[in-house]
Amino acid sequence: MDVYVKCGLVGGVRRVFEDMGLKTVVSWTVVLEGVVKGEGLENGRKVFDEMPERNEVAWTVMIVGYVENGMTREAFELLREMIFGCGFVLNDVSLCSILSACSRSGDVSLGRWVHGYAVKEIGRDVGVMVGTGLVDMYAKCGRIGAALVVFRNMPRRNVVAWNAMIGGLAMHGKGKDVVGMFDSMIGEGVRPDALTFLALLSAFSHSGMVDLGWKYFNELESIHGINPEMEHYACMVDLLGRAGRLEEAEAFIKSMPFAPNEVVLGSLFGSCYTHGKVKLGERIMRELVQMDPHNTEYHVLLSNMYALSGKEEKANFLRKVLKKRGIKKVPGTSSMYVGGQLHQFIAGDKSHPQTAGIYMMLDDMIRRLRLGGYVPNTSSQVLFGCSTRDDCTEALEEVEQVLFTHSEKLALAFGLTSTPSGSPIHIFKNLRICQDCHSAMKIASYVYNRKIVVRDRYRFHSFKQGSCSCSDYW
Repeated sequence: MDVYVKCGLVGGVRRVFEDMGLKTVVSWTVVLEGVVKGEGLENGRKVFDEMPERNEVAWTVMIVGYVENGMTREAFELLREMIFGCGFVLNDVSLCSILSACSRSGDVSLGRWVHGYAVKEIGRDVGVMVGTGLVDMYAKCGRIGAALVVFRNMPRRNVVAWNAMIGGLAMHGKGKDVVGMFDSMIGEGVRPDALTFLALLSAFSHSGMVDLGWKYFNELESIHGINPEMEHYACMVDLLGRAGRLEEAEAFIKSMPFAPNEVVLGSLFGSCYTHGKVKLGERIMRELVQMDPHNTEYHVLLSNMYALSGKEEKANFLRKVLKKRGIKKVPGTSSMYVGGQLHQFIAGDKSHPQTAGIYMMLDDMIRRLRLGGYVPNTSSQVLFGCSTRDDCTEALEEVEQVLFTHSEKLALAFGLTSTPSGSPIHIFKNLRICQDCHSAMKIASYVYNRKIVVRDRYRFHSFKQGSCSCSDYW
């Protein structure tokens, strides 16, 4: 049954379970895990309610499922029933499982509750395992200051704890702080591992610290005895590419002791888009399509690359080919927690219960952003049926309207109407934030005097008083 769960074969789990003569709480729990992962929470809850007996693992599986799906209230209700109704105590494994789910979903409210519970039950020293989980949770929920406080108050810290802290700082683009943290790690006699250097190189990539990247990459094997892996090479390619050193990045790929994978080539391809290197991008695209012909991100990036370089016919043709083949772009989704509940938005979304108020705020927000200097960035948008952009006033207006209803802007408009004036707004995006939304967020942070934190697929952007923590290097 466990094998079937790990392979995602829920039907196999159910068949074996039905054929079992003696069904213990362990076998019931394995079924629960398989159903929650493979069939969803509704069916999972049915299995949970049917269980004649539940152990800590079963409760944790169900709670984690709710947290990962943004159902904070349901998770809290189960926690209360588990602890106060049934008398269970959350052990280290349960605490870390819930914290990990909070990290993935961005649910800091439940993460804080778990923190308070752990301190009450265990004491201020919650141990290395739970302490590391808290550091990771706070960092990935955008509260890097809280992560640092927890980390500095840990009496004992192993390499996993150090990696969590260094990785958190890397996600927030704090390259200089990462160097200081690494030096402190070495000073305390903790030996870094391969994951430590992944976090280091990632931080340097997001901060444009090329020389330091080379320094630490070269020290991997010579000083620390760690063989560079594919992921380390991918970080270096990303570091060089972001800095505009694409020829150096390509030469570096050719010098690798093994053939590059999709991540390595994808990093270089992304840099081609950033720096407008169309010919190199076309060549890499051909290799990437052979590796993964159904990855829509590469096709969309190349189409945008054509549009930015003025090759709108090629951009138009590529998008028509994608449409004909039935390949669809992964929709951008932005989410945020308000009042302990998850609110999700997609581009042009009108399904939210407060849609009317959100769009009223959105119209006013765009008006105020324009007064603050915001100009919609339509450069990467294809204008269908137009020969030149000067002749396409109507089409440009339509493209601008699409930009105005990007999921990040809808989430921001909702946040402005649903949170206290002056309080921070935290938004979580499943894809990379676009250039237009990045510009809009900077101006909005100044116009509304709000700190706006956006976690996209690659890193955190902290907008404050008209500027971003990434310093527009992303």
